Amino acid sequence: MNLKELREEAWAIAREVGTTDTDRLWTTKEMNRYINRVYRYIARETRCIRDAQTAAVCRINVAPPADYAALQALALTDPFYADDLAGYNDPTSWLYHKLVAPRVLPISPLVIDIDEMKWNLSPWKLVAATVSKWQTNPFWERVVGHPTEYAKDYQNGYVALNYRTTSTDALLMTTRRMPLKDLLADTDVREYRLHYHDFMINGILEQMFDKRDTETVDPSAVSKYRALYMRDVDEVKQQEMLFDQRLKVNASMDAFR
Repeated sequence: MNLKELREEAWAIAREVGTTDTDRLWTTKEMNRYINRVYRYIARETRCIRDAQTAAVCRINVAPPADYAALQALALTDPFYADDLAGYNDPTSWLYHKLVAPRVLPISPLVIDIDEMKWNLSPWKLVAATVSKWQTNPFWERVVGHPTEYAKDYQNGYVALNYRTTSTDALLMTTRRMPLKDLLADTDVREYRLHYHDFMINGILEQMFDKRDTETVDPSAVSKYRALYMRDVDEVKQQEMLFDQRLKVNASMDAFR
């Protein structure tokens, strides 16, 4: 069901009789706003958009500075690289004469959660952990080695690695994310699985009858469609939980791709 079809179905249920935006109670622009609000809400609350293919979201390139001069240039504007430069020149540091990749890496703001993270050139996947676990070693930020664990900071949009690598590689992620873009053209379709499109209608109707206008506002209809909408969202969550259970692999193979 594309944007136009969602809009027309909601209009029909609400008994919209206007045929153009000049005589409709809910204009095309308003309807598109309602639809995209519901689209984003369901994606965020149910985490039903899974993605391992979109490079801008699911791939993080990891590389140390090309040479000492590059490290010096980066250190002029980045305090983390400035720390690395100090370690590079300190004979007592584990970073002495080593060019290492950053320990903190940005992730796309569209990412809600990470189901899996693995190296592109290595057969092992990384295990989710917490920074507090690593802090048992007060110098963990300077330990050089092949990273085997990652910690997530979604609020600030970063992941951290437990070791500092001297290699160039890429992290490949399986993510739950927000939609790549809003539905804008009439032919645009949502990224949900096909049978989820019906679960959007009640959320759209709730917002339509909550429009602050004497001809559209209807508190009883808002309450009715709100309850139905929340039930729909719960249904999607349950479907996604069942899907997760079917995807679970043998735990003994968990460290492999």
